[in-house]
Amino acid sequence: MAEKKISRRSLLGLDLNRSYNTSNLNPEWPTPKVASIYKKYLQEKLPVYQPDPTIEIPKKLNIPQSNRSLPRVDWNEAAAAHLLKRILPAPRYEEIQLISQQSLDEALAQILEDQPLPEPPGSWVTEAPPEWDTLSEDEILALLDTYNERMFSLIDWWIMRMTQTPVSITESMALFWHDHFATSHSKVFYPQAMFEQNQVIREHGLGNFKTLLRKITFGPAMMIWLDTHGSKKRHPNENFGRELLELFTLGVDNYTQEDIEEASRAFTGYVTNGLLTNYDFNTQVGWGVWWDDWHDFDEKTFLGQTGNWTGDEIINIILEQSETSLFLCEKIYKWYVYETVDENIVSEMANILVENDYEIRPVLEFLFSTEYFYDSALRGSKIRNPISVIQGTVRQFDLSESTFPDQFFLQIYHFLGMLPLEPPDVSGWAGYRTWINSISLPIRKLLSTSFIDGNSPLGQLDDTIDVIAFANSMYNPDESQFASVQMVRKCSLLLFGVPLSETMEADLLSVLLDGAEPYDWFINAPENNGQWNRFRDMLRFMMKKPEFQLS
Repeated sequence: MAEKKISRRSLLGLDLNRSYNTSNLNPEWPTPKVASIYKKYLQEKLPVYQPDPTIEIPKKLNIPQSNRSLPRVDWNEAAAAHLLKRILPAPRYEEIQLISQQSLDEALAQILEDQPLPEPPGSWVTEAPPEWDTLSEDEILALLDTYNERMFSLIDWWIMRMTQTPVSITESMALFWHDHFATSHSKVFYPQAMFEQNQVIREHGLGNFKTLLRKITFGPAMMIWLDTHGSKKRHPNENFGRELLELFTLGVDNYTQEDIEEASRAFTGYVTNGLLTNYDFNTQVGWGVWWDDWHDFDEKTFLGQTGNWTGDEIINIILEQSETSLFLCEKIYKWYVYETVDENIVSEMANILVENDYEIRPVLEFLFSTEYFYDSALRGSKIRNPISVIQGTVRQFDLSESTFPDQFFLQIYHFLGMLPLEPPDVSGWAGYRTWINSISLPIRKLLSTSFIDGNSPLGQLDDTIDVIAFANSMYNPDESQFASVQMVRKCSLLLFGVPLSETMEADLLSVLLDGAEPYDWFINAPENNGQWNRFRDMLRFMMKKPEFQLS
């Protein structure tokens, strides 16, 4: 990652003395000497901007409660666009067309199909940690630079995966589970541990939550992030036990402090070196001298059940609780539907989750096929997160193979407070109205429109939107509307989260035509024709409207 840049400071007006919060770092990880050097190292790096959480409560929407499947007649381009906007950074017009021409069942089968695991960003993902005690301070600093570069190459690798994703929910679910099991690279330290967790999420994010939970719990990233590593029977660390119950499974008020303490005793004796752990997925138990010496083998009473519980058995007990399925489905609902939940819909989702032994895919199949999900009140009800806005623009306008300035996207997500692999804390990103404030909204507009004219505050863009190719990808000569009207309506379907109003259609036509008649705008006009500049003006106009920030 590049060092601090004036453009970001000038643009945001942030406090120049601001630095990473290093208070949560483990002073023993990976060794006391390295931890001390690393703390100073981090304090010199540019931190991620974190917007202040909003205290505004989302309003309740008036939506008829219906678990029925969406009628076939209502499955159309508008419905397909709504679905794709919720599961992709942003759809292309041809994707909306193709999906809408399928049946809803066929569309969901495609969207929820497993995707092959991508090639890793480098061979370093399986590199064993060094013998830190044999290294000098200069060698440690050099390795920290290497790890820093690898971590940001991993982020860039993931960001581009989001842009290049086919019509699939995989990347969206990967981001959802990353937000759910919010883990930060600045504390985890090892980029290979963060990659391992990302792969686990990809492999099991649409599969069985029981497996996913175990893989995350006993993976190196989570062991380091919430201090399971090094937790001993005489001094059990409560960090993971608390967050396992509050944030990952049961939710608040469904357990006691005593449950946290007993669970924490069960999670003693598990260790990692940053790449491997001492948890055996075949036996579902720890192993080695750490396990023998550090695990608490005594009886524990957790959620009313008493036994010589291990961490794995604590997970089993948690998964028996009805609150767990409700909590998980509420999180899924908020991610894909709206911030204020409908208890009846969530309850049905939870029933489906339990009936299918915690398989996640059937829950999504149900949710995305209901009349409820496609209700008009939900269209445009969510504020797009920064990744949806920026990577969505890149994806929609076929810029994923373009060349951008060095670390362009990394700087953007530093600006906008959503840098993957660096969530603000263990509760993940606050979302909702925290994405929009007096700092972020102007920047979102500025960065989005920079893909049109190339004038980015983070460097001049060599590749910009090919407006002629974009227009031709949407134009249909067999439709009765003039090309200008087609452009307005189809661009609105793509770029706006809400249906196009008559007033907005008139405004967009006014910008596009600049006094000309609708029949005077031609799809086959030459490149140097002024109408293409007006088309660019219309796209800029749209990207600056509130409707562009919604999905």
